[in-house]
Amino acid sequence: MTNAQAEVPAGRAIVLRQTLSWVWTVFGPFLGLVLITALFAALTRESGSFLSLYNWRTIAVQTVIVGTAALGMTMIMIAGGIDLSVGSTVALVTVCMAVFVKKVDPSLPESLRAWKLALPAALVLGVGLGGLCGAINGSLIAGLRVVPFIITLGSYQVYRGLAKWLSSSTTVYVPGEAKPWWFGRILATEPEPSWLLVAPGVWVLLGLSILMAIMLRYSLLGRYAYAVGSNEATARLCGINVPGIKIVVYTLGGLATGLAGVLQFVYLDALGDPTTASGLELEVIAAVVIGGGSLSGGEGTVLGTLIGCMIMSVLKNGCVHAGIPNASQDILIGIIIVVAVALDRLRRRRGI
Repeated sequence: MTNAQAEVPAGRAIVLRQTLSWVWTVFGPFLGLVLITALFAALTRESGSFLSLYNWRTIAVQTVIVGTAALGMTMIMIAGGIDLSVGSTVALVTVCMAVFVKKVDPSLPESLRAWKLALPAALVLGVGLGGLCGAINGSLIAGLRVVPFIITLGSYQVYRGLAKWLSSSTTVYVPGEAKPWWFGRILATEPEPSWLLVAPGVWVLLGLSILMAIMLRYSLLGRYAYAVGSNEATARLCGINVPGIKIVVYTLGGLATGLAGVLQFVYLDALGDPTTASGLELEVIAAVVIGGGSLSGGEGTVLGTLIGCMIMSVLKNGCVHAGIPNASQDILIGIIIVVAVALDRLRRRRGI
């Protein structure tokens, strides 16, 4: 057998392995979502409220904040990193937005105040602040060459402390006259106008997901992120600017977290709460892992992450409808995370 003939079966084996990996990553979580949905549909069959259109619109809205932050975490984990400061960044964003609106809105001329310009400007500020927090994390990780766990654990404390300091450890309220008419509709369970089918925030999440999927699939940044997460040493030998990729990835993840903070601000009806989003980072990481992402880096998909977020939302919503206490919800989520990680390890051992 010639070398060319021997390479054909090897090439087919690689293609088959990649195909099986994609099927496992996407359809595994999807099958889990179907099973969980069927389980809660059976548990609540008498009331039928779980499968109602209103409830699924509610689930979609409940997925938006975690899903938006999880998209940023997906890119970070693909590049072999992790970010424990997500919840603190969200809290800092809500506080800064509320403080900004309270200080700027009264100082505007009456003609401009009628347009309620302070709050839209605060929305842009919130996204930018999230990007800045992410850039700081990425720069410290790349510059100090310290593991992301330690750096982001430190920033987790710093950002939460800043949120408490700026708000004097109290909730910051935005006056009702500073809110535009469209503000309360962003995450409304019943969308207005009705032809939107779901809340505008859900469409924002879907649009961001499409952009993220295209970037990961077709851009050099996406390919480099997978390369760095798969084997950082090899990526360096191939000429990839690993520190630069880490900074860019964490900055993009921070922008997604900033947007999640903006949506949290909307969900709280324009309140700056320094204690909000406590534990959000664990939910985000869990959603990525459940969706097929690997804690070791080099793997993950946008679709898988969205399915993971849906599993989390369906699980929480279903437990409420089935009358299952919060403690049991935490136990179930913990079990699912352990199973997802165990399956990922098993797949890696078998080379799938």
